[in-house]
Parts: sequence; structure tokens; C-alpha cells
Amino acid sequence: MQSRNETPDFRSLYPRLLNFGVAYGDLERISKSATDWLSFADQMSDLASGWEKAGDEAFAAGRLRTPREHWRKATDYYHYAQLRVPDSLLKEKLRTASRRCFTKLVPLLDVQPVRHEIPFQSIHLPGYLRVSRPGAPCVILIGGLDSSKEVELHYFAELFLQRGCSVFYFDGPGQGELFGKVPVSSRFENSVANVIKYLISETCLDSVPIGCFGVSFGGYLACRSAAANSRISACISIGGFYDHRILRKLPPVASAAVRKSFGFSTDDDLSELERYVSLQPLKGQMKAPLLIVHGTADHLVDMEQIDAMTEWADGPVDRIILEGSEHVCCDRFNVCLPQMGDWMTNCLMFRNRGMLAVV
Repeated sequence: MQSRNETPDFRSLYPRLLNFGVAYGDLERISKSATDWLSFADQMSDLASGWEKAGDEAFAAGRLRTPREHWRKATDYYHYAQLRVPDSLLKEKLRTASRRCFTKLVPLLDVQPVRHEIPFQSIHLPGYLRVSRPGAPCVILIGGLDSSKEVELHYFAELFLQRGCSVFYFDGPGQGELFGKVPVSSRFENSVANVIKYLISETCLDSVPIGCFGVSFGGYLACRSAAANSRISACISIGGFYDHRILRKLPPVASAAVRKSFGFSTDDDLSELERYVSLQPLKGQMKAPLLIVHGTADHLVDMEQIDAMTEWADGPVDRIILEGSEHVCCDRFNVCLPQMGDWMTNCLMFRNRGMLAVV
């Protein structure tokens, strides 16, 4: 935990936040004046509130492009205001505000998102479908422990939309809108199977190729989902992992999020989760092409995990290994994002995996 006199390393977040909508100048000003994560949250949320109000005023004045830009910033700033805040009413308030601004933004977006709530067991999985064109392949996106469908998954979705794919990004059990309400299932792949069934039966995606993309913990979940569902024709894992060993490296806020996501109490030892978190039970089932994206300076996922994932897959595997890059490779998106987009497009549109050089 942060000591009373220790200033947090705000700059460690720069690569991520700069790639997902936060302005460099705002980060610099906040980093110079904030003394801890709560003051960082206060200043980020103040900026978010300003962007939301400006968007509301521009929309009331009959403008369309300006409120779109302002509400986009408000969505991102509210989300990152809560990123390092411990689980609390404040954290949930900021998450709710981020989703509220995204809801305002939705009608103004190109390739407009359509919200769907997919029945699954006793709950509904909320998500957004964006259809690029009739007959286009669709990529299902799965978030990590602290990512948001309205922020990170939305930006990743643009990568595939720009290449002609449709996208569906959603909250599974224990994620986003369902965090703390229902636990993450050890068989998360069942919720993805339900998503696929729904998209086939209730939308225009009945006969299109389907891909799966996951970031961080979502990369692990994407692998599980692709292994268990033969309808998935290709899978990308960025920052994903093979098994529970990464849990021991999680910082306190992330450890608390894992416990709550799985329905455990704050006092439960993370070792209790070890039997739930592993790709090993699905060995031999991963037939679809798999692209693994990894940075060698990842503080959570080491090369042993990446090699285990590679050995686990029973189909073709490509890897993008970025020397010195951090977790999820945010500092090297200029290198890996175009390759990921092209790789998925080749798999789904042309049924040609193509080989990627190790970077």
C-alpha cells in the first residue's frame, strides 16, 4: 500500500491514459499537484464534469460534433478517475458517470452502437453491437479486470471497425455493470457461447465469421472462450496469461477487484482462486488460430506464461513479442495495433492467417 508520505507514480499510467483519450497536458497538471490517488481522482473527475457540462451545452445549442467530442472525453476521464480508487461508493459513482456520458455519446457515433441485453442464466449481459455492413465478420471483445466496455473496449473496437469488421463489446459476469452483482464464472466461456447464440438468432450475424479479442484478464478469458466455442474462427490475446500464478503479483487494488469479481470476501486468500484460473482444463480444444501479444517488461505476465499458452494451443499460433514493453503493450500500440487489426481481418475475411514476424 502507498505510505502516507509517498507520492504515487502517476507517470506509470501515462501510456495507457494517453492511448485511451486523456490529454497529456491534463496529466501533467494533475501529476504535479495531486498528492495521492484520491486527489488524482478528484481532479480527473472535475475535468470530466467540465467536459460533460460542455457537451450538454453544445448539444442544447444544436451542435453535433462538439458534444460528441466533449462526451467522449467525459466518458474517459470519469473512468480513469476511479482507476486506482479502492472499492467504494466513490468508485461506483465515477463508473456510473462514465457510463452515463457514453450513453449520451452513442447516438452521435459513426457506425452507431445498438445496446443489447442478452439473457444468460438469471441475469442479462449488457453490450453494444456495431454492424459495419451486412455480412461483415464480427469480433467479440472481452475486457480485463479494470477495463471498461465504454472506454478501452470501445477504442479497441474502432481498430476492427476501420478494417470492415462488425464488433460486439459487452460486460460478462463480474464485469462492468455486473461487477459485484454476480461473480465471474469459472466457465466464462459459457457466457460467450450465449452471446454467440444470441447474435446468430436475434441479429443480422447469423452466418458471418466470428473472432474473439481479449485484453489482460480478458485475454485469458478470450482463450477459454475460443477453445470452448468452435464458432469462433480466430482469437487475439493481448496481455493475457495461462494460469493463476499472475494473481500473486497483483497490486492491492487489483487483488481486491479479483476477489469481488469472483464473489470472494476481502479476507479470502487469492490461493483459493487457483483452481478456477487456468487454461489447462481446455488443453486440446483450442483449434482456432491464436495471436498472442506480449511485452517482455510486463510486471504481471512473464515469458513462461506466454510459452505455456503457446504450447497449450492446439491450432496455429502467432506471437508479437515486444522487447521492453509493459503490460498490454500500451507503450507500443503504434507497433502492435495495426498488426492485430490486420491479423484478425485476414483470419475472418480471407481465411488466411498470415505470419507475423517477432518484433
